[in-house]
Amino acid sequence: LIFPALGAAVILVTVLFILFAPKPGITTVSGGLAAVGRPAPDFVTPTLDGQSIRLSQFRGKAVLVNFWATWCTACRAEMPAIERVWERHRAQGFQVVEVDYQELNQGAMRSFLRDVGVHFGSALDPDGKIAAAYGVTIGLPESFFIDRSGIIQVIHLGEMPPDYVEQQVLKLL
Repeated sequence: LIFPALGAAVILVTVLFILFAPKPGITTVSGGLAAVGRPAPDFVTPTLDGQSIRLSQFRGKAVLVNFWATWCTACRAEMPAIERVWERHRAQGFQVVEVDYQELNQGAMRSFLRDVGVHFGSALDPDGKIAAAYGVTIGLPESFFIDRSGIIQVIHLGEMPPDYVEQQVLKLL
């Protein structure tokens, strides 16, 4: 009688795990809403290159989370500056996490990033879960500068001038 019950329990646990475990390619977010002085909401999401990214994997580094979209002209204008700052400071522990805002056309995303000449990857947020946790709506780009302990230090709405990006990163390093 114990063995059939044990077998049923194992099957039940397996079914529950399959139903409720995070799935590859699915975005999950935890940690409340983004605000200056608070921990950045953590997320796990697929990337444009088919991998997965978790924001908390960068704890101990200065991080810029930048929301963008292919239709955003201000995003196109600021990304080369973000790329230059990333190239200059990544060896010192600076990481860029680009989050594409609610788009599905990955070919268009790849073309956009290639055209603007950036080499950091992009996280996907097709259903807007990450954007919702960060309070991002249609006003793009939106940027979150996060210190090495995972605390949001600056939130910037709109295009950032190149010297502004550099100044914020230096404060975090």
